[in-house]
Amino acid sequence: MSKLVLVRHSPTAHNESGRLQGRLDIPLTDEGRAFAAVVAGRVVDRHGLPDQVMASPLSRAVDSAMPIAERAEVGILSDERLQQRSYGEWEGLTWDEVRERFPLEYERRMDGADPRIRGWESWAEVAGRMGAALREAGERADLTVVVSHGSAITAGLSDLLGVDPSAGVFGHLPHGAWHVVARAGNGQWRLRSYGLGADWP
Repeated sequence: MSKLVLVRHSPTAHNESGRLQGRLDIPLTDEGRAFAAVVAGRVVDRHGLPDQVMASPLSRAVDSAMPIAERAEVGILSDERLQQRSYGEWEGLTWDEVRERFPLEYERRMDGADPRIRGWESWAEVAGRMGAALREAGERADLTVVVSHGSAITAGLSDLLGVDPSAGVFGHLPHGAWHVVARAGNGQWRLRSYGLGADWP
C-alpha cells in the first residue's frame, strides 16, 4: 500500500501579512524555520521515516521539507508540478487590495470559481499537474512526504479522490498541517487522515 503525507509549508512574512504569494519565491521567517523542525518531528513520529521526500521548488517548501529529509537521510526530489498555483496579477497583494481593485473577480474567487485575471492558473490546471505528480510518487515508494502549498494540496487531493477542487470540501489547510492518503489494493486512493498537526497560530 502506498501512502502520501501531504504537508503544507511553514509560514513566510507574506503569509503573516496576508499577501498572496503564488509563484513568488518568499522565504520562511525565522519562526517558520523553527516550526518546520517541529513539524518534521511530528510527521516522523506519527508516520515513520519516509522512503522519499518531495517538494515544490519554491524555497518555502524546500526549506520546510529539509528537516524531514534530514531525519530520513534522503535527498529532496523537487518537482515543478508541486508548486503553488499562479495567482497572476494578484501576487503580492493582500485580499483587501484584491477586493478593492478587482471587486467582481474577488467575488468569483470567494464563490470558488476561477477569477478572470491575467496569469491565473485554474483549478483544473492545478489539479491535473498535482494529481499526476502524486500518482507517480505513489508508484515509486511506499511512504512519501510531499511538501507543497495550500491550494496546490487541495487541488491534488481532490484529483486523487475524484472531487471537484473548486467545491471547497476540504476547507483550509493551516501551515505545517497535513493530510494523508493511501492507495488501496484496487488502485483507488482513499483519505486516511485529515488536517493533522494543525496548531500554527
